[in-house]
Amino acid sequence: MTRFEEGRSIPCPPLFEGEAYSQWNNVMKYFIQAQDFELWDIIEEGYIEAPKKKKKQRSENDTKAKLNSRAMHILLCGLNEEVSKKVSTCKRAKEMWVKLERLYGKEEKKDGVPSCANLLSSSKVDGVLALNEPEVSSNSCESNSYSFEELQDAFDELFLEFEAMNSKFKKMISKLEIENDFLLKTKLDFEKWFRDFKIKQ
Repeated sequence: MTRFEEGRSIPCPPLFEGEAYSQWNNVMKYFIQAQDFELWDIIEEGYIEAPKKKKKQRSENDTKAKLNSRAMHILLCGLNEEVSKKVSTCKRAKEMWVKLERLYGKEEKKDGVPSCANLLSSSKVDGVLALNEPEVSSNSCESNSYSFEELQDAFDELFLEFEAMNSKFKKMISKLEIENDFLLKTKLDFEKWFRDFKIKQ
């Protein structure tokens, strides 16, 4: 009779130690989705806090902040000490996920579109940075200069915020289109009713 060895513990996330990133990425994705699909949404889509004007908005912010914290906790539990140090300053789960991809993943996406990191590291962008800020260098320690890694992290964070805002505006546009279709239908129904009413008169 064939006997099988015990598998890995279900409650524990897969550990990434700096190698075989693609395999870890897939396994961690399924692990997080198995915990809660909303956690994966926070990682994939990110979030921006809404203005805390209403009680409902404050409640939504709290919910998203808790999901973000849970997602970051799971990610950090799946990284060894050396890797976790490189992403420990991230404040969003998506920012952490993107940074891991930049550090350990492929330089280009599967569809052939260069990643943010690849664009930032291109010679053309390096040239622009050099023209605008001669003091910028990867080894710079002066108070008024920034390392390339710091600029890259700042760009990644802004890009994440842009993506989140873009997603939010798309949802708003979709909602407005639905409301517009409803108003148009109401208008047509009213015009038909009015014509029928005049005929009866």
